[in-house]
Amino acid sequence: MRWLLLFLLSPALAAELFLFTPEGPLRGEARDGVGAVYGLAYGEAGRFTAPRPVEGLRQGPVRACPQPPGLTARFGGSMPPQEEDCLQVQVYFPLRPPPPGGFPVMVFFHGGSFLSGSGAEPIYAAWRLAREGAVVFLPNYRLGALGFLALPALREEDPVAVGNYGLLDALLALRFAQRVAPYFGGSPEGLTLLGQSAGSMLTCTLLALPEARRLVKGAILQSGGCAEVRPLEKDLEVGEKVAAKAGCDPKDLTCLRRAPVGDLVPGGGGSLEATFFLSSPFKPHLNPRLLPKSPLEALVDGEARGIPLLAGATAEEVPPGEGPRSWAGFAEALKGEKPGVREALLAHYQGRFRDPRRAYAAYQTERTLLCPTLKAARVQRAFAPTHAYLFTFRVPGLEGLGAFHGLDLAPLFGNLQEMPFLPLFLTQEARAKAEALGARMRRYWVAFAREGEPKGWPRWPLYREGFVLRLDEPLGLLPDPYEERCALLEKLGLL
Repeated sequence: MRWLLLFLLSPALAAELFLFTPEGPLRGEARDGVGAVYGLAYGEAGRFTAPRPVEGLRQGPVRACPQPPGLTARFGGSMPPQEEDCLQVQVYFPLRPPPPGGFPVMVFFHGGSFLSGSGAEPIYAAWRLAREGAVVFLPNYRLGALGFLALPALREEDPVAVGNYGLLDALLALRFAQRVAPYFGGSPEGLTLLGQSAGSMLTCTLLALPEARRLVKGAILQSGGCAEVRPLEKDLEVGEKVAAKAGCDPKDLTCLRRAPVGDLVPGGGGSLEATFFLSSPFKPHLNPRLLPKSPLEALVDGEARGIPLLAGATAEEVPPGEGPRSWAGFAEALKGEKPGVREALLAHYQGRFRDPRRAYAAYQTERTLLCPTLKAARVQRAFAPTHAYLFTFRVPGLEGLGAFHGLDLAPLFGNLQEMPFLPLFLTQEARAKAEALGARMRRYWVAFAREGEPKGWPRWPLYREGFVLRLDEPLGLLPDPYEERCALLEKLGLL
């Protein structure tokens, strides 16, 4: 049965949209040839339980999952009201007849260190991405302890779901997207996953799950690699501390499920400090029943064979900021590394930089985000068509900020008027260059979702050819930066 649309023009020339599907009507908004449906439930779950699919289609007020203030919120971005009943997607889709077989379907997972964020943040509104010719789903998933708590009592109750409630949310969102995509003109023949930061890491983790791989035709990794999973046993003690902080005996799951949600939400969401993020216990967990090996190991073993990959990062994920002002301070910041590793890192970055602050920012960029992302591309290129990029765009007039973490989201989604991007794009030059770059990025991204290849001009070479696309205005090509920026980290076992 084909879907049916009805529009009602408002006095502001916006349009209210009614979409009649085989599972019931949906209400949304139409704008410039694109429709949007908000607050669509894809699942439901009690606290610390695996999610369950919903029956039929159910809309409700837009919600975010419980979280502390993350980077977006700290810099003025808005977040929907938070509730534990938060397993929703926002859907954007072209308002024109679909091509034979349907529009490609893209599922975007937001970032936020697995602690914060929402698919309903205004910076992710996918009007322009959908206008390029794709159906775009933006799901929430449970965060922090509510999404990734590891606890012995929870393992006894459900040895499959323990520590991976947020990961199972993402898997359920994929099943939902495939099921309902045809109602929005989308193809049911395979999803293209994309994510940024923690969302990129979540995307790659899904590639390690056989059920998810059966639903996936391609993946886009933006500033997040494939090694950020945790051993379950390592975080059981943390789970016990979380329970104690909530005033509960770690064995008393009834108490934990009745505790105020604020007692279970950790503070400090969205930190970019490598030492913080790398040791955070709130991430997907290895589990012989669900995730027996790290996503990177799964890629190395060819388990995602045949799934095209597009991967890259920003050139300066972490700006210098308040890093160490002396090389002695740089060495002190590396005190957690093994002897020999610390000395090798210090010598390497002293050889590349005069300023220890810039050196430490480069180390954090490369250790946490850039090199793990490129490592995923280097592995997958042996098994499927793989393309890589380096985002080097710097805001005109604010070049000193660098091509920092998350800046690529501004041109990609094109929501330059939303906080925290608004102050960056007040000049005509900044807006014009970001708009031009965004148009190119969207064409590449949607072509990749449609054909498994980011077709456009200039031609984007395969990663095995030794080049990455330089995402800037204008576009260009760069020699693969992996040897210069990542080879030592790999040799030292840090990737």
